Amino acid sequence: MHSQIPRLNVDLHVSPDFTGRIMLYVVDGIVKSEMRLMPDEIIGTPSLFNQLLERAGYRVTPAEKD
Repeated sequence: MHSQIPRLNVDLHVSPDFTGRIMLYVVDGIVKSEMRLMPDEIIGTPSLFNQLLERAGYRVTPAEKD
């Protein structure tokens, strides 16, 4: 017996000829918001951005606390 993966059908507010990336915010299976992503936009965690900075030659250190 194969278990089926749950699927979520959503309505997107884009033109029929749209090609690109969209970020969705979903709560309890309902799309609460959506945002088109520009080709040069990156979505990532703080850890990803630290890695990008370090690869670019920057040194990431914690801020000193008073």
